[in-house]
Amino acid sequence: MKPPNKPIDKTNLASRVYSEIRESLIAGRYMPSDRLRINETAQMFGTSDTPVREALLRLVSEHALEMETAKQIAVPPLGLARYIEIRTVRLALESAAVEVAASNIGARDIAELVRINKKFTQAEFSHNAEQQLRYNREFHFGIYVHCRLPTLLAMIENMWTSMGPILRAFYEKSGGTYDQGHGQHDLLLAALEKHDPAAAVKAIRADLMSAAPSIERFLKEYQASQEEQAAA
Repeated sequence: MKPPNKPIDKTNLASRVYSEIRESLIAGRYMPSDRLRINETAQMFGTSDTPVREALLRLVSEHALEMETAKQIAVPPLGLARYIEIRTVRLALESAAVEVAASNIGARDIAELVRINKKFTQAEFSHNAEQQLRYNREFHFGIYVHCRLPTLLAMIENMWTSMGPILRAFYEKSGGTYDQGHGQHDLLLAALEKHDPAAAVKAIRADLMSAAPSIERFLKEYQASQEEQAAA
């Protein structure tokens, strides 16, 4: 799945193309190693090459994409080391956001998070990867926004841009799930209701690590299969 094949508003083209592609990466519409050719992407958005090149190079600078040639850029390939690095950074950033948000979040905000988590739970049980990604993101950022630290939020979004394709591959190739991620969400909600920063940090770390063993196993198996194919 790729961004919608429709022209975009001509105002501030590079920023708009950047936002569209970044959103697609976060949502898992791209798979690892997918290639984005500048001229093809420009045709898809109904623009010239220049704003697309600017948008893609911006994503390269954020390590969400990799440059293969002057006109061809790709989503980074699957790799265990890359996943562990992203996860390590996420643990630090998202723990910081939750620690602050726990003191700021209100009862109405928590009620909305409960509603979103029910949607996530339904998607988890039905093994709907796209909906799982969507509602998991809505749940997490529905918390992080209450840290009221725009720079921190931007850094977290950058990590989610890199993580989206990995999670999509995990779902598509292994049939994986969040390993009862809604249960971890329940613990986080309980901590937020008590406005307990320490408990909230413990819960978010447990949530981020809940699928780690399954993802690591999947990546190890994938790398082994790639090495076998290369040796054949």
